[in-house]
Amino acid sequence: MNQMHEREREREDLLAFLDTIARPGIEPSSFSDDTNLIDEGAIDSLALIQIISYLEQKHGLDLQARGVDPNDLGSVSGIMGAIERARR
Repeated sequence: MNQMHEREREREDLLAFLDTIARPGIEPSSFSDDTNLIDEGAIDSLALIQIISYLEQKHGLDLQARGVDPNDLGSVSGIMGAIERARR
């Protein structure tokens, strides 16, 4: 699978996951990838912990060892960027 298709699949998986942890009635997939989901009230601090757990389990990333800026986890593009940086 080429990189672009894999990235799009990862993005779709991420959006599906975010929709499961978002506040009721809010769908993160309805926002642009650059929208800060925390500022929009779609996710909260507990959701950030769930995102970290998702990234560690789904993508095998050790974010604790690498460190992660919580601000990177507030948007789809930020989370996708964290995935890409952690794989380097």
